[in-house]
Amino acid sequence: MNREDKSYEQLASLLCEEFHKKQSAGLLANLEKRNIEALDVSREKILKDIRQELSGYQNENGEELTEGEKNFVMDLIRKELWGYGIIDGLIHQPDISDIKLYGPDNIRVKTSGKRSGSGICFSDKNYYNRFVTKILERNKVNLGTANAIQTFTDAGQDDFILRITIISGLLTDSGLPVVAIRKVPKTKYTLRILEDAGMFKHKVPEDKRRNIKINRIPQFFSEENAELNELMYCMIGSKGILFTGKGASGKTTLMNAMIAEIPHDESVMICQENAELFDMNHPDLFAAHVLTNGGDSKISYELGDLTRAALLVDLDRVIVGEVKEGQEAAGLSKASMTGHKCWTSVHGESCEMAVDKMADYISQATGYSTKDALKQLQGFEYVVHLKNFHVDEIIRIAGWDKVKECLIYEQVYPFKREGA
Repeated sequence: MNREDKSYEQLASLLCEEFHKKQSAGLLANLEKRNIEALDVSREKILKDIRQELSGYQNENGEELTEGEKNFVMDLIRKELWGYGIIDGLIHQPDISDIKLYGPDNIRVKTSGKRSGSGICFSDKNYYNRFVTKILERNKVNLGTANAIQTFTDAGQDDFILRITIISGLLTDSGLPVVAIRKVPKTKYTLRILEDAGMFKHKVPEDKRRNIKINRIPQFFSEENAELNELMYCMIGSKGILFTGKGASGKTTLMNAMIAEIPHDESVMICQENAELFDMNHPDLFAAHVLTNGGDSKISYELGDLTRAALLVDLDRVIVGEVKEGQEAAGLSKASMTGHKCWTSVHGESCEMAVDKMADYISQATGYSTKDALKQLQGFEYVVHLKNFHVDEIIRIAGWDKVKECLIYEQVYPFKREGA
């Protein structure tokens, strides 16, 4: 951002501040924490009034602002009031999955799996702090000594659901708040789209393929991927699936694509921290999210509470967005052992490490030995490991080896005949 752009940015910020002050002092004195969506005034009227204010300002050369300069400032104001200010373009850029703000001059992005600088910066610390405050106020989130780390969801954008984590400057060495934004597309990718995007890069060579009539089961993939299609059909109908990988490896994207293929004669409940997993077409699916205590409230409902509630409802399938604690893992394993089909995700470097991590969680919550906790995980028939938006490996839990006292793993992807 050059010097002239910073001047326009400061002007836009100034006009927005003046707008809020006028509303607070005038007819709109009941404005709740600057939530302009609560105003009984159209966007067009707000923008028209602010544009009139521009007539009283000059550029750095002491000249009246041109129409082009006014349009540029008004675009900044739109983003300031209803969007995400100077990072609004990053929010809506399709190939960016994550945005991190460490301070006014250090904004990082992950684009197609690769981290880099954004080339964008705030004019100063004050503007950066005001930006963070605006995000909190818009989403009605308190950040203070008692709530110095907050995670919440902004589902108000047209193209992405935003999972936002803000760490207060009270906890950072720089004294500045840190903001991490994970973007989840609202447009669900189908399995065929993910195939075309290269998520399933391992294929059986043409001369090694079995003769499978793909028309006898739903067609998720292209005809050349008939064996993958058969595997996916078995996975969707299986007892349960554990998805694993690092953050932003594609777990949520794949889960969403597979949720869209769940038969409509099944009843499904999704339990999650943030509204990331969804399906608008399934007639018997509902999603519930956690409720954390805010301000002086002591009421909260965590994933463990939702998972236990799922056992009291007439369901065929229980999906937990991500397991992070023992109560969640124990509740889900109990559901899997009582006839429910269960899906969830956990961070892990491999399929077997993910299973071990789930067993550790169960042991922590129940006091079971590691062996008994592993036995509980037989309800998860498949484990899928993703890496850099690619399915790296899929194993099947085939049962329990009574002699070796361990789970029996079978690799089902990459296919054993691949390249053989």
